[in-house]
Amino acid sequence: MQGDDFNWDDLHVAYRVAELGTLSRAAERLGLNHSTVLRRISRLEQQLGVRLFIRHQRGYQLTDAGQIMLDRMRPIAADMLRLFTGLATHELSPSGTLRISTVSDFSLFFAPMLHAFREQYPQIRVQVVATDERSSLVSGDVHVAIRMGAQPTEPDLIARKLIPATMEYYASPSYIERYGSPSSLAEVNQHQWVLPSGRKRQMAGIRELVNHIKPDQVVFESNSFTDIYSAVSEGMGIGPVGFLQRAGNLNNQLVPVHFGLMEDPAFMWFVYHKDMRKSARIRALLDFMVNKVPAMMPVPES
Repeated sequence: MQGDDFNWDDLHVAYRVAELGTLSRAAERLGLNHSTVLRRISRLEQQLGVRLFIRHQRGYQLTDAGQIMLDRMRPIAADMLRLFTGLATHELSPSGTLRISTVSDFSLFFAPMLHAFREQYPQIRVQVVATDERSSLVSGDVHVAIRMGAQPTEPDLIARKLIPATMEYYASPSYIERYGSPSSLAEVNQHQWVLPSGRKRQMAGIRELVNHIKPDQVVFESNSFTDIYSAVSEGMGIGPVGFLQRAGNLNNQLVPVHFGLMEDPAFMWFVYHKDMRKSARIRALLDFMVNKVPAMMPVPES
């Protein structure tokens, strides 16, 4: 097959069938009819001289050659999506859609900020993906990620430090009155604890405590820091309260608890792909957050 005889559209069609598993789903995704998809696959296989699929009642099963095509096409498809996104966002003025990934516990505080951002940049449409999972900046699923913790180290990503993302322990006045508070790590098993579950237990300042306490001392768990805050406020036990919860609940008279726990430094990061560094909408959001986010920090306790 000569290079100038190659049809990229046929390869794209075959990739979608391999990715989705059925002809009908691929046709729907591509906006083509069933016979067109089948014709393009047959033409590609004829040009290559190999079978990419084995047809059966449950869909299209990949041959060894088809699996190679799928594996090789995935990064190419991701590159093409990044190229499309980069070209679409290479504008002179901030406008268009901006997709932002943020941790679920940040959504309550992010919405007012984005409202103020939209007041300043009304031509930008904002889409927020609130998730505790890592959305892919490499594939172009989102344009910006607001992350908490250690500095992101993935290649090709740019991370701008915003503010310290401190995690401190608090208890309600009613809990302190009834049980007191630990003064050292040696006393933590004499108290009841409210802790996050799942991956959030690996966060700085939580992982260290989990290594010291007995499981029976954990009386409440949740994967939401909003739930953790509520449980601590109700007096269920001592628990970690992030700066976002403290910033949004300054009138709640929780009592800080210090027991000698050493924390790794953690920060809030504004993260984007290097191919997007000239995007006017990303620059606008970054400049806005650099000025706005520090104002969210809680007033230091006296």
